[in-house]
Amino acid sequence: MKKLLQLTLLLLLPLVASFTHADIDLVIDKSGEDARLKLVMAPFEGDQRARQMQTVIRDDLKRSGQFSFVALPKTIYISPFGGSLNPQTLKPTGAEFLLRGKTVPIGQGFNLEVEIIDMNNGRKLTGFRTNYHQKQRRIAHQTADAIYKQFTGVRGAFDTRIAYVASQGAGENRSFKLIVADADGHDPQTLVTSHEPIMSTAWGPQARRIAYVSFESGRPAVFIQDVMTGERRTVSARRGINGSPAWSKNGRQLALSLSVEGNPEIYILNLADGNLTRLTHSRAIDTEPSWTADGRSIVFTSDRGGNPQLYKISANANAGKPQRLTFEGKYNSAPSIQGQKMAMIRQQGGKFQVALMDLTNRASEVISRGSLDESPSIAPNGGMVLYETRGIARKHVLAVASGNGLEKSVLHSPYQNVGHPSWSPFLYH
Repeated sequence: MKKLLQLTLLLLLPLVASFTHADIDLVIDKSGEDARLKLVMAPFEGDQRARQMQTVIRDDLKRSGQFSFVALPKTIYISPFGGSLNPQTLKPTGAEFLLRGKTVPIGQGFNLEVEIIDMNNGRKLTGFRTNYHQKQRRIAHQTADAIYKQFTGVRGAFDTRIAYVASQGAGENRSFKLIVADADGHDPQTLVTSHEPIMSTAWGPQARRIAYVSFESGRPAVFIQDVMTGERRTVSARRGINGSPAWSKNGRQLALSLSVEGNPEIYILNLADGNLTRLTHSRAIDTEPSWTADGRSIVFTSDRGGNPQLYKISANANAGKPQRLTFEGKYNSAPSIQGQKMAMIRQQGGKFQVALMDLTNRASEVISRGSLDESPSIAPNGGMVLYETRGIARKHVLAVASGNGLEKSVLHSPYQNVGHPSWSPFLYH
């Protein structure tokens, strides 16, 4: 719903921030653990880097909502990495699997080795070796991805990135930053700084480019920024509203909400030649497009029925009549699609919360707990949703909800007010 209000140019809330250079901390809720796979971790062997790797892996896996971790009593002895284990030793903990790990020095760096022990028989289920990376936290993220896939059969999304907008100051001193960080919030880096609002971030298919809306010229325009080179270009600065960019699956097109012909409508912009294809024709506000997994359709927010709801329309020139998708809740907005899962913001009971829909049967459920949640962005594996919510003193913060609704994690940023998040695709670099 936020972008719908933005397109009316009524919602440009100042985000007041205090900048530091500290990393983002992760605070993880502990609800619903009895429904998760119970793991226990032995202290990783090695120097302080081994302990850091263990912490990152544990936090990654917990954030997914698929695992819980039981405490390892100090009185229980665990044999070293690779050693035999009597499963009866850990039976009192209720753990189903044991994770052991160690760092192996390689020059100035290290490799990380982790093994999974089945507590039913004390045998090694499997093991992983992750080679050294200059950004050391990526070693742990990649290892967590491997563990997640081992247990779920689904590729993990921990070694990915997020983009968001942060700001500081007020009035003439207000500034906005486009930030890129690891999926757990660490290692934030500034791509763009502006004294005018930045919003509606959207990652390109290869995680190399980000589309976003900036008001730096005094009116909204859509830009594309290359994350690697810093190069950027304006792709839409037409009369009226230029908003809500969404990448096609092949990266050759952007779906946009434009008012170039008077009313906010959904268009497809061909990035090669700049040609526009108009999809919707309505007196309502049509905004927040999101491509379906097959790339053949667009899901968007529209108030054509009175309250904002989600509609689906063909991405072809002769799009035809949109089909309404959502009926539960007073309104639904801000679709974000991965595969057959769609995240959205739903209002019901006076609260605005993240809901997740299975597009195969239209079943949906609320997975967040806030009352003013906004801007959902689903992980590339469909297993978690990143979104903006309100924290202490109603500050804007980023949060992650697991797809099963069992885990809610708040990313405490070095910026006091953050928003407009976008989760990157899988990384291939």
